[in-house]
Amino acid sequence: MKLFDVTNDLVRSFRRIRTQLSDSASANLRLRIVGARNIDSRQYELPTGNELAGLKRITSLNPKFDSLHFPVLFPYGEDGFHVNIPYDVVHTPPTLKHKFVTQREYYAFRLQHRDDEGQTLMRGGKALQHYVVDAFSTIEQNRLYYLRSHQEDLRSELYYGDDIGNVILPSSYTGSPRYMKQLYLDAMAVVHHHGSPDLFITFTLKPEIVARVFRMKLNALEDELNRSHFFGKTVAAELPDPELDPVGYAAVTKYMLHGPCGDDKPTNVCMKDGRCSKYFPKLFNSETTTDQFGYTVYRRRDSGITASKGSVELDNRFVVPYNRNLLVLFQAHINVEVCHQGRLIKYLFKYITKGPDRKQKLSHILARAAVAETTLTQWFVLNQTYEDARCLLYAQTPNKYMWNLKKKMWSKRKRGFAVGRIVYINPGAGDTFYLRQLLTKVRGAVSFADLQTINGFPCRTYQAACQRLGLLSNDDEWLLVLKEVN
Repeated sequence: MKLFDVTNDLVRSFRRIRTQLSDSASANLRLRIVGARNIDSRQYELPTGNELAGLKRITSLNPKFDSLHFPVLFPYGEDGFHVNIPYDVVHTPPTLKHKFVTQREYYAFRLQHRDDEGQTLMRGGKALQHYVVDAFSTIEQNRLYYLRSHQEDLRSELYYGDDIGNVILPSSYTGSPRYMKQLYLDAMAVVHHHGSPDLFITFTLKPEIVARVFRMKLNALEDELNRSHFFGKTVAAELPDPELDPVGYAAVTKYMLHGPCGDDKPTNVCMKDGRCSKYFPKLFNSETTTDQFGYTVYRRRDSGITASKGSVELDNRFVVPYNRNLLVLFQAHINVEVCHQGRLIKYLFKYITKGPDRKQKLSHILARAAVAETTLTQWFVLNQTYEDARCLLYAQTPNKYMWNLKKKMWSKRKRGFAVGRIVYINPGAGDTFYLRQLLTKVRGAVSFADLQTINGFPCRTYQAACQRLGLLSNDDEWLLVLKEVN
């Protein structure tokens, strides 16, 4: 404590106030921590006397927030993050619009080991862990506050159903409904381009095999799949015979057995409301089949082969599907599932499209200044300029052209390849939904009016253009969804 009295002006000020408050005549005395910074405040500058004069509730954006919360980590009462920390002018591009360090950038900078700086923070032990959690929490809190106060900029009226409370979170916010939906749609775009996947593989790495996995680049998996012509040879859900395959049996019993759970261990983490959330034990099954939803039901014969896990004997009903060669090779939990049925994608998609959406006229959206030059409007310009672009659908444009965010234009792709897709629009969004439908079928459009012109016939609305193309009249599922939301 003597160290703080010598080095920390904040501590000395609070002690001085405490001493003076003991006198009843000084009951109205206040201490004020000033948050504003009119000059470049360096990390280790001590606060001046004028900055420590009265009492006010401070926020996480106050320069002294960290020093007051973690005095052991900041014994000199030095400044933490504040909104006026400028970028290094030497290493910052002059074209950068944002001139000040963000809260995330500040904490990312702080949480680094540097030989020419003190190591008080990085050697803080549990206090450092507390500091990291608080830093993450304050960053998220301020991001959420910004999103809540800028809903109009996010066009939140288009994303009803994606809200948390009354706030729409953008797809850039990790874990938000739109973020998860974008990941799903990205995956579907890849599937559309390359075809449906054959296997879904969950690979739980262990430290001792990480180097080996990266060195081999998982070529063993590709070789294994090329050698295996039947799913029965690639994926199994049974215990190997310990006499015929002792190595495989040892690997499966060590890495691929679920449980024990249920009555044998009701406190297992998989147990929800008295049942296993992973639906173990499975039923015995003499052959590998596919159920009505397109999911594979693996062969699990009642062979009498069991394995001990703790004090419980587990049979084939508790085996997680695996590939024997990969399992033995990498000695880790590698769950391999067959997902070759196209109906699985359709099954997932119908849940994504559930729920109504707020409606807004497309003309109002296009009238906004922020959308004066978009990837779509510049696609029209691209089609006017380059003849080879006119053979591409809107979603295929990234295959051969690259979007220049700074110049707001498409440019010829010199190398590489990208899979494009169109952002998801709920069927209840009106004209915007029908516009999206047209973009999946019409090539080479040079304007919105051209997009509405089908075989030389100008249609009055996007919906009418979709109907003329036959995109709605024979699609029972879409009509059902539209009927529900209307």
